[in-house]
Amino acid sequence: MDVTAELTLTVEGEDVRVAGFGELVVVDAPTLSGALALLRGTKQLPTEQFGENVRAADVTVDIRVDGVSVARLGPGLRPGYLSRALGVAPARLSLGGAALALLRG
Repeated sequence: MDVTAELTLTVEGEDVRVAGFGELVVVDAPTLSGALALLRGTKQLPTEQFGENVRAADVTVDIRVDGVSVARLGPGLRPGYLSRALGVAPARLSLGGAALALLRG
């Protein structure tokens, strides 16, 4: 599947930019707390089902905070211990990216 898109969503009161580039979808939140809320899911966006759909579509979703990659979902990416502990599975959290986003925020 190829995704070509550019839109803005409001999730938990924050504007989140979404852009699709073929097999890569970039979701860019303004804050780490907004990205974590997105990753944990909401009633309107059940993240676990979304993660399964992403893997089935053979698309990679890169979750960013102000341009810094903090997590990824997609085929071949499995959540690690930190992802499960923070409740963001099925995403694979990047500790370095999350720390950088936290320091910049």
